[in-house]
Amino acid sequence: MKAPLSWLREYVPIDLPAHELATHLALTGTEVERVAVVGVSDDPSILQFFVVGKVVACDRHPDADKLSVCSVDVGEAEPRTIVCGAPNVAAGQTVAVSLPGAVLPSGMKIGKAKLRGVASAGMILSEAELGFEAKSAGIMVLPDDWSAGAPLAQYLPLTDSVLEVEVTPNRPDCLSVRGLAREIAAITDRSFPEEESFSYATSARRAEEDVAVEVWAPDLCPRYAARVIRGVTIAQSPAWLKARITRAGMRPVNNVVDVTNYVMWALGQPLHAFDLARVRGARIIVRRAKPGEPIVTLDGVSRTLTSDMLVIADAEQPSVIAGIMGSLDSEVTEDTTDLLLEAANFHGPSIMKTSSALGLRSESSTRFEKGLDRNLVLPALEMASMMLTDICGGTVSSGTVDVLAEPAYPWDLPLRPARVEAILGKAIDQAEMRAILTSLGCAVVESDGLLLVTVPTFRRDLEREIDLIEEVARIHGLGNLPSTQPMRPEGRGGLTPDQRLRRLMTDTLQGAGLNEVVSYSFIDPEWLVRLRLPEDAAARQPVILANPLSADQSVMRTTLLPGLLATAARNLAVREERVHIFELGATFHPEGELLPRERRALGLLLLGPWEPDTWVSAAIPTDFYLIKGFLERVLAALGVEGEYQPAAEPFLHPGKSALLRLAGEDVGWLGEVHPLVLQAFDLPAGAHAAELDADALVRGARGVSLFEDLITYPAVEQDLALVVDRDLLAQRVVQAVRAAAGPLLRRVRLFDIYEGPQVPAGKKSLALRLTFRSEERTLSDEEVNQVRATLLLDIEETIGARLRG
Repeated sequence: MKAPLSWLREYVPIDLPAHELATHLALTGTEVERVAVVGVSDDPSILQFFVVGKVVACDRHPDADKLSVCSVDVGEAEPRTIVCGAPNVAAGQTVAVSLPGAVLPSGMKIGKAKLRGVASAGMILSEAELGFEAKSAGIMVLPDDWSAGAPLAQYLPLTDSVLEVEVTPNRPDCLSVRGLAREIAAITDRSFPEEESFSYATSARRAEEDVAVEVWAPDLCPRYAARVIRGVTIAQSPAWLKARITRAGMRPVNNVVDVTNYVMWALGQPLHAFDLARVRGARIIVRRAKPGEPIVTLDGVSRTLTSDMLVIADAEQPSVIAGIMGSLDSEVTEDTTDLLLEAANFHGPSIMKTSSALGLRSESSTRFEKGLDRNLVLPALEMASMMLTDICGGTVSSGTVDVLAEPAYPWDLPLRPARVEAILGKAIDQAEMRAILTSLGCAVVESDGLLLVTVPTFRRDLEREIDLIEEVARIHGLGNLPSTQPMRPEGRGGLTPDQRLRRLMTDTLQGAGLNEVVSYSFIDPEWLVRLRLPEDAAARQPVILANPLSADQSVMRTTLLPGLLATAARNLAVREERVHIFELGATFHPEGELLPRERRALGLLLLGPWEPDTWVSAAIPTDFYLIKGFLERVLAALGVEGEYQPAAEPFLHPGKSALLRLAGEDVGWLGEVHPLVLQAFDLPAGAHAAELDADALVRGARGVSLFEDLITYPAVEQDLALVVDRDLLAQRVVQAVRAAAGPLLRRVRLFDIYEGPQVPAGKKSLALRLTFRSEERTLSDEEVNQVRATLLLDIEETIGARLRG
């Protein structure tokens, strides 16, 4: 919401600079997005050139049909000659004048000039040239009682600072200048007028004689009030009103519409003005729309309504989509003389639902959908009635047609000073607490050591004692509270055990030289097709977004691989040929009853050489064993051991891929990406990828890392060359060796595989390095040889392995 500082000052004395005031608001929970300086420069040396003038004479220009030569009294000894091109300039008018030396809001500098041979010493201004409206048809005509030569800033807001405030949904009271001013008064410890009085003349004729109001849907309209004003004149608004609503972000229309907008901005209560002559049957009916009922709104769009939408109708058809926008059928026009003025309170969720369904938002709906105070209705009608009679003329019919389903009353909440101290960690004087809550519109009395707080109806967010404590804290100043640890250990921050393990995974890969990336959870469904997945594959059944941002972000990812490939393609497009990345992120699967199942996955991608070709060394390529090595580092960091088996994933190269199993469970895959997949993503051949179930790794991780003494007693190493069946997995051999060797065997490492003429056909030779160590003594050769002999007998029996001769 835009709030001009000059408007705020009408409610509260503000002596702070705009940016300092914005900081105070931000520190107390009201965010100010920016402070804009609008209008003429506030430099006095510039403002002095804007004055009030009186047109003494106005003659046609001798050489230009559309120009006038005016003699203008600006309070000097002699009138100035000013050439003017406005069609409405005339003798006797009071006008706004910029003298040579002035700078307009557009940046245009005013100086002496000759126009078609006539010297001109200034400029007669329009509202547009002062920034009061977007476009003007002529000059601005001012009231006759303004003095010639007087500073124009004495009468009009030539310069202003505008606060653009982001109001939270629970504070609709701050969606008004008055509400924001109350907040500023509390923050800056200034006085604030809680009561406003409005005076205007009324006729003997009562409003009930002019219109009848029926509310058929009190659940959606708890209050509807109407007044009648007869004899108004529709015209342009005065300059000050145009300036004010323009700087608040609205567009001047005419004096009636501008007044209703002004009141909405001032008090936060939307209003609507009907042409009384166009209200059929002199009846207003607040009802649900009929299914398929049409209405043409003020923006000229024909809309079809549903039965759960609320409308304001006359005796024949709907005139307003309640709380959102009126119809062309009942709008105020230049011929309007009698007004029906509406102020109502609507059910917020209903307005939000209707606004969303129709794709139609307005300043009114923005306020109603947050839930307004129904007690705002009558003050808004009072203010609007006074302004309309002052600006538009006319007479207000006495009384108000007010249909109220249920009154809204203030409510009481107890506030315990001891509880305030316990929550805030600081004792705050009761007098200060009373002053803070009173400044926010509450009534406070002390009773038996408690503060009994009566909450006004416009503060619907104050429901519990803790809400009052929050108000005390933010106005007292969060920066004035001591920094203390939360009493609950759970509230003191830190990582959970699972979070620490996931952090360990990313730290391990970063330490190994990979770069972490974060890709979108929303992906293009075509990406899953490019992975060559069968149509019935689980990964081809993504969660489909109901309202996607775009077609290429319309489903949620079931795997991290396409995001990694797309990231690599973007890097390759900017000539980054070495892409070594990983991602730890969520994948989504439509397996839950209500919500999709979310799994965390760890994905890796290696594209391009690990080390580039240089003048001192050849390039080091990436291959299957390099990406397997990264996975082994992660498994080692987590304290788990995996088992590898051949894979048959359609997106991996056959024969150059594997599945990783952990405790009998498939937890991931690794290998070279299939050339056709790489081609589909515009990538060269030779990329290697892996993806693991991070949740399964966390479940299987060793909880506590144990210290192992590697120095006191030395290790003994022996190499074995075992002949096994060619199809037997090396992983199975290592497992068998470990099982047979017992606790003295600390490490087994495969360092060579041989197939050739020195081993029988259908066989292969595996070279293993075994490391033995005891925590209690130095092992002798006899002990190690005995373990070795037992080991060889055992593995020959279990897997058919023989010592190579």
